[in-house]
Amino acid sequence: MTRADEFLELYKKLEAIVANNYGNRKEGGSVAKLGKRSEFRHIREELDYIRDVRNLLAHRPRISDDYVVEPSEGMIELIKKVIEKVERPAVAESIMVKLDDVISCNKGDFVIPALRKMNEKAIAYIPVLSEGRVCGVFSERAFIQYTVSQNRSVDEGTMFYEIEDVLSFDSSSVVKFLFTDRKTPIDELSDLFDEAAQNDQKIGMIFVTEHGKDSEALLGIITAWDVAAAF
Repeated sequence: MTRADEFLELYKKLEAIVANNYGNRKEGGSVAKLGKRSEFRHIREELDYIRDVRNLLAHRPRISDDYVVEPSEGMIELIKKVIEKVERPAVAESIMVKLDDVISCNKGDFVIPALRKMNEKAIAYIPVLSEGRVCGVFSERAFIQYTVSQNRSVDEGTMFYEIEDVLSFDSSSVVKFLFTDRKTPIDELSDLFDEAAQNDQKIGMIFVTEHGKDSEALLGIITAWDVAAAF
């Protein structure tokens, strides 16, 4: 089998997988639309090139039984990687910062040490947990709201449960905090960040739980940086 034959077989396989996974069964249209998906935008030009080569091989007659072009090993490897990515798309649990690596606090922890840690690590938000579940989010904004806007004091003995009224992650805020299940595809996560930006909002972080419910234990967190790094 020549590389051209292998390439055509791989392309046919890619079309079938894309049609099956993304519901696009139009003849010849599957790979064309693949480049419009967020997780493949960074290789859109390569996908267009693959399509051009496929069209040339499939629609142009051979000369002396040889194909007019011979795909390179690099192109063969690229199409294999695209197939693998479509077959096993990255999901939330594969890109999240796992709970063991998340800087978080419990309702019974002291506020001031957490604030110091935020400043030291340049962290904008810290999840506040209760029995493993997210019950709030602590930020410098929450601290200012409590001490300045509400004219209340925080000292070395103040615990998070005492300031829980400013720890809300209400989605009506300019900064949103969302929940998702561990199997959510990363292209859907990317769309959430894009949609928020279009509405002049910001997603502080996305909390990953088993089924995407706030009543479930936190498994990890995802920020815009994690999604960008995955692409």
